[in-house]
Order: sequence, then C-alpha cells, then structure tokens
Amino acid sequence: MKSLCGGLLLSVLLLASATALAADLYRWVDEDGKVHFGDRPPMEAKAENIEGELRPINSADAPPPQQTASRQQHNPEQEYEQRQRQRELRQQQRLTRACNAARRQLRLLQGRVAFVDDSGKEVKMSERERQQRAEQLQREIQRVCG
Repeated sequence: MKSLCGGLLLSVLLLASATALAADLYRWVDEDGKVHFGDRPPMEAKAENIEGELRPINSADAPPPQQTASRQQHNPEQEYEQRQRQRELRQQQRLTRACNAARRQLRLLQGRVAFVDDSGKEVKMSERERQQRAEQLQREIQRVCG
C-alpha cells in the first residue's frame, strides 16, 4: 500500500512538472526600454508570446534535419507580415513611452513648480506658465494616448 501511494505521488509530481514546463513564455519592453521575460504577460505593457520561437536544447528533442530544412525555406509573405508586426510593436512601444512621459510631466506640473537653470539657480514658474504648460501636456496626452 505504501509503495502504491509513493508511486501515485511520483506520477502526480511528474505530471505537474511537465505541465509547468509547457507554460507560455512572454517578452515585453518596459517604459525604460528594458526587455523582460516571464510566464505571464504584464497588465501594464503589451507582451509578445515567444514560445514558438524557442528551439529545443536537447538534441533528442530536436526535429529531424529534413523537418528543419523545410522550415528554413523562406516564405516572403510571412517574412513581410513578421516585419510589419515588429514595426507596429516598436511604434506602439514608442507611443506608450511618450504617453507615460507626458503623464509624468503633467503630474509634476500639478504641484509647485521650479526648475534649475544652466547656472544651477532655481527658477520658479509662474502660475500662468504652469497652466499653459499643463494645457499643452493635456493636448499631447490626448493626441498620443488617445
């Protein structure tokens, strides 16, 4: 009875580990331009599922050479679509970074505002200048962020 429970436990553990190994893998770039990887996509960034792009590490898991050669034949339409998706992703990332930067600047302007000039002297912004800059940032956020 004891060996039956042990064998059952071992089977369950092996099944659970195989399921964990079959998880998806995501890649995303944060607002600072750093690339991250994870098994779950983040809520605040657009992530790309890269599970299909990974190659087996073990030669026993690798596809036969004939299958690999047939995959390497180029399909111009697929290559074009892939390049388009990459361009769109980069454009979306640029827009997201610009949107986040404009929102940060607007948050800074909502408090008391002072800048440091080239000589290191603090220069205060008048309420009128602050309001004009805030309106300009609001328009920028509407244009970039939608």
